[in-house]
This record gives sequence, structure tokens and C-alpha cells, in this order.
Amino acid sequence: MVREDLIISKTRALLDEFLLPMKAQVDKPRQRFLQQAVRGILLSGTVIVMELCRWIKDECSDRFYQDKRLLNHLTSPRGDLSEAVMAYRHSVARQIAPDTPLIIDLTDLAKPRARKMKYLALVRDGSEDKLVKGYWCIEVYACLKRKRVLPLALDVYSIEDPAVGSQNLQIERVVQAVHRDLHGQGIWVADCGFDGLEAYETWFSLPAHFVVRQRGDRFIVTPQGVTQRLDEYVEWLHQHHRWQVDAQEIVFSAVHLPGRAESLHLVASWRPGRDKPLIVLTTFVVANLDLARQVLGYYRQRWVCEEAVQFLKMRVGFERFRVRRYEALQRLAILAMFAMGFLTWILLRSRDLTRRLFSQTSRFRRHVQFVYYRLLDGLQEVGRLNPNALTDPQPPPNQNG
Repeated sequence: MVREDLIISKTRALLDEFLLPMKAQVDKPRQRFLQQAVRGILLSGTVIVMELCRWIKDECSDRFYQDKRLLNHLTSPRGDLSEAVMAYRHSVARQIAPDTPLIIDLTDLAKPRARKMKYLALVRDGSEDKLVKGYWCIEVYACLKRKRVLPLALDVYSIEDPAVGSQNLQIERVVQAVHRDLHGQGIWVADCGFDGLEAYETWFSLPAHFVVRQRGDRFIVTPQGVTQRLDEYVEWLHQHHRWQVDAQEIVFSAVHLPGRAESLHLVASWRPGRDKPLIVLTTFVVANLDLARQVLGYYRQRWVCEEAVQFLKMRVGFERFRVRRYEALQRLAILAMFAMGFLTWILLRSRDLTRRLFSQTSRFRRHVQFVYYRLLDGLQEVGRLNPNALTDPQPPPNQNG
């Protein structure tokens, strides 16, 4: 028998515990806004204000006023959530170990029909592979054990925004902020979009390890002091110094970038049926085959980033913003990050609640490997059966008439 009252009480308690550090950094109106907005996103599965407002039950029954109040929080200068984001990262920092992969990536927020939104720029729409109007978003996720994912940044920006300056500067700001808030823990893992020479200024400035995939067209300096194109050197290593492990061929070597004194190591692997190798550069000292395989393992955990952003777009409504203000879009992305962070909080803090919510999952989700779909389905099913249970309690009636 499913104890729905127990599920509701535990969910309430965990949500209060999760939001406590963030609420401590904002004033009283924003505390209520955070509580209502995060809960509304979880129960509605969307960041559309009119939809999530349906799950806000308080002393105000006027839906128009509720919509207007939430939109004012999203655009008001007093509604800045940067301190709350810092407090969120501080609160989850204890979950991050020195060897936890921190996955960084870029995703597009396409707005092809937008005309007058502030700072609109051209982005590449990944679903249609063409340039459209929209914004970029820098994502950072911590990949914990058992495919638990902690979102650490969903930073929406436009290169047309004078405060941004350039994409490389914005990436550096986000990386430095996350690194500071996590007290230097974690290993940075990035795809080949982050291997530009400007990006290496950021990577080398961090007292932390990184693993960055390479396109192969940059020049490196070999241990013999020869400047050579990376893919050509990898091919030479493949011919003379390759290792065979479980139908996988691996090479590794110490290198450094031209004009840089910092020591790097390259690791490359070939899988059956693929012509081009996977090539990464890392600050780890790769002295043997086991260490090379460990570095490749760090990079392959990057796939969890793709699963996380797909979940956010499909089940949390990330990307389907119906707001016309640049600031509102940025804050809704932060709220979506908090919503997914709370799901991870449930997985980490309460096995009993996780099991009970899984039992509420529809049969169509039972075999989904990315458990966040099942967890959110269970939470929304409880909300559907008990629409007032997770919302704000009504104030007591006025006894004085």
C-alpha cells in the first residue's frame, strides 16, 4: 500500500531543507517566490509561468495577479538570484569529491520567432542544424556515482550583451565561479568546443585537473621538441606505440602547447568500426595504460551532460520559455537548475522516498535508465492525485469576522 501522506510529508521536509540555504540569501518576498516557483516547475513540468501558477495555492485566488506577481519577481532588479546560486553551490559542495567529473557544455536556446527581445543573437539550433535567433546557455554538471547528476550552472547569456563581452569571457566567469564555490574540488571535462587557445588560458589558471577533447588540427610540441600537428603525431604513435585492450587501441604521450611551459599529456583511443580516434589533452600525468584508461573514462562520463539537458528540455520545459525579458529568461533557467537539483537531493538524501516515488511511476517509464524521468513522474503523480497537498497551506479563517 502506497502511503501518499508519508510521501507528501517527506517531500515537503526535503524541499524545505534543500531551499533553506538559498532562501537565507534573499528577502522575504523572494523566499516565498523561490518556494512557489521551484515547486510549481516540478509539479507542472514546465517553466511557462501561466502553467506553473496553477500549482500555486495561497491566499490570493486571482490567477491574473499571481501571474503578474511571478513575472515581477522574474524582472525586478531586487529579484537577482546570484547570491542564491552561490549558496546552492556551497550547500552541494560536500557531494563533490576531488575526482568528481565536472562536465561543461554549451546549449542553444532558439527563439526563431522573436523580434524585439533584448540582446537577441544568432545561435546554432542543434535540432535543425541552422543559425537562428536566440541565446546561448553554459551548462555545468557534476557527475556523481550511480548516474546522479548535480546541475551547477545554467547560465543564459548573449554575446550582444555589453556586460558579457565575449563567449570566452563568459565561460571563464562561469568556470571561475563554480571552481570557487566548490572549493576547487572536481575534474573539469569538456568537449572539443572548449579547446581554443583562449580557453586554455582559463584551464591553466585553475589549480585543478582538466580533460578536453581535441579536434586534432592544433599544433603541439612532442617530447623530442618537434612541433607537429596533433592528429599526425597521434597517427605516428598508433603505428609505433599502441596498446590493445578489449578490442580498443590506446596511445598516450607527454606533450605541451607551443609557447607554453605547462606539461600536458595526450590520450587517444580507437574503437572498432570508427575511423577517427577520440583524442583528449589532460593535465593528469599519464604514465601507464591504467591511467590512460582512467582519463578516457572521465571523458566518457560527459555523455551524462547530454542526458541531463535532454531531460531538462523534455520534462522540465527548459527551452520553452514564454517570456519577453532577457532577465526573466536568465532567472527561469536558474529556477530550472534548482528544480533538477532538488531531484538529485531526493536521490542522495532519502532512499525510502526515492523508492516510494518510483512506485508511482507509469509503466511506460519503468525501464528508463536515466532515473530522473521516473522520479519526476512519481512526484507529479502524487501532485495530480493530491493537488493541494504540496502547495501552500491556506491561512486560517478570520475568527473576528
